Amino acid sequence: MTDSNLTDAQDRDIAVFESVQDASNQDLLAYAAKQSGQTVIQVTKAFSDISKLDGKLTLKEFVRYGLYDPAHPSQATRTEFIANDLRWPIAHTCNPGGWNSAAEDKVLAGTILGAGGVPVPEAIGVIDRSARVFPGLPKIETADALRDLLLLNGPDLFGKIIGGMVSFGAFSVESADQTHLTCVGQGPMTYDAFLTDFVGSNTYVIQRRLSNHSDIRPYAVALCTVRMVNLLTSSGVKSPMAVIKMPQGSNIADAYWRAGNLACSIDVATGNVETVTRRNGMQIEFLDDHPDTAGLKGLTLPHWDKLQEVNRQAASIFAPIRYQSTDIAITETGPVVVELNYGGGFDLPQNASGRGFLTSEVRQFFEDCGYQFSGKDKRENKPSGGFSLFRRKRG
Repeated sequence: MTDSNLTDAQDRDIAVFESVQDASNQDLLAYAAKQSGQTVIQVTKAFSDISKLDGKLTLKEFVRYGLYDPAHPSQATRTEFIANDLRWPIAHTCNPGGWNSAAEDKVLAGTILGAGGVPVPEAIGVIDRSARVFPGLPKIETADALRDLLLLNGPDLFGKIIGGMVSFGAFSVESADQTHLTCVGQGPMTYDAFLTDFVGSNTYVIQRRLSNHSDIRPYAVALCTVRMVNLLTSSGVKSPMAVIKMPQGSNIADAYWRAGNLACSIDVATGNVETVTRRNGMQIEFLDDHPDTAGLKGLTLPHWDKLQEVNRQAASIFAPIRYQSTDIAITETGPVVVELNYGGGFDLPQNASGRGFLTSEVRQFFEDCGYQFSGKDKRENKPSGGFSLFRRKRG
């Protein structure tokens, strides 16, 4: 993607994301050999061995998780790591495809969850120039309508693409007046320029901005969310892993690809922060604590019992999606379900914990859903190499 093709904020974020992922196999092997004191041939053999397992790790993942190093703690669960490329084939096997849009459309999912009594962010409008109607929400199609909405509702607003992923194209309104609006990290823009150059052809939902609980606020610059990974079993909702994502620096959103952001593994039973991690070049870096403010590691997240209750409530409303995940903010007054995801990446819980996600329990669940790790999958959803974040369609 060249600069001349970067037509809106989502395109620009995707370009940054892709640059973060960019490393040649030669560079990866050289890095792993240097870090571990092995030869490139030794590292290559170790990768060849692990890539033949059912987790189908890529070389980038092999290096990112430290599995090239015989002394790395991740070796304890090396056979349980699973490639992120498998997320869609497994999700499509576990879940009925018709529920994809119900979960991934943020307005539709929010409406369904809210009707079921689940706390969700308050939506105040939608930027959309298509024929779609959004019951109960003002539809913004012109610069004047956008100005009026922002002036009426104040600056504490957050916008995200209705069908978007990992916060691509998100914005946080800092101020607005009769002629311009300013978003965090952006210079002042006229309303016309914002719709043309930032929004582009995308459809956005605008919500009132949430704030972190005071116990979490010292460790993040914007809203954090807890990723609860959910398996819908015959005995109820099981959550094998949980992660809190924490924006740092000038970031407005908690996605792990944004430079400097933290991801921390959470003990599901207690809500205690077990790890503090961030991306550092080709590998995940495990920190002793928050890089600036001590006290994050070992913190018990507030409202944890309530968060688990809300997670079960939201997951059960979308129970046909047997493999799913929720992103839940913890505010002063309690948890708020920010998003519910059809499936969910395997990389985040593995990045945050340093442990493989494909435990015997998780593997058995996926197999019970019909996914076959050895041989041909029943629905012929074979993973392919390369960038796969946006592959939702059955192949």
